[in-house]
Amino acid sequence: PPALLASLARARRLPVDFGAMAQTEAVIGLVGKDFTMIVTDSNQASSIVIRRHDYDKILPLDKHKLLGMGGDPADMVQFGEMIQKNLKLYELRNGFPLSTHAAANYLRGEVAHGLRAGGMVNLDFLLGGYDKATGPSLYFLDYLAALHKVNKVAHGYPAMFVTPVLDREWHADMTEAEALEMIEHCFKAIRARFLVHMPSFTIKIVDANGVRVLRAPGQ
Repeated sequence: PPALLASLARARRLPVDFGAMAQTEAVIGLVGKDFTMIVTDSNQASSIVIRRHDYDKILPLDKHKLLGMGGDPADMVQFGEMIQKNLKLYELRNGFPLSTHAAANYLRGEVAHGLRAGGMVNLDFLLGGYDKATGPSLYFLDYLAALHKVNKVAHGYPAMFVTPVLDREWHADMTEAEALEMIEHCFKAIRARFLVHMPSFTIKIVDANGVRVLRAPGQ
């Protein structure tokens, strides 16, 4: 609750901004038959001003992992690239990359450490990946370091409108074409009901062949 966070901020001197996480942003993810898809809006905003409509909020961590983010744009760059480079460093040192499950727990550890050490990360995350042993997977992580493995999920106020669509249309053996059709229904719900204008979205997918961009930012 905000009162508890404010109390923690005073006690630990954390920089709390309740409007900085993915409240007015759409970050959507789902697991299909043999892929994981992550979708975000392409707005970059500051306070009440939208600066860009072609901002990419989905960072490829390696050939088989994607990190979707919502929140402070500066944290997206600084924190997102820190996670990306550390995962690459692990791969160089050990000769193999972290699994998606291990990467999600590493990410959670960094968010939790910042929360307790005075370097709170004003971001919400979706981490999606594909592993040869386990197939596609998706992890939900918020700015308070709550981590959950999920099949479909959304961050931000738009989640209030897209969650019913995901619950109604998602199924475990969903094909890429079916997923894109469902995501279009999500876009329609957001544009019809959400007060923030979202003219464009970014869609990326990861499967056994690696990361692909299905819709680039601004399209």
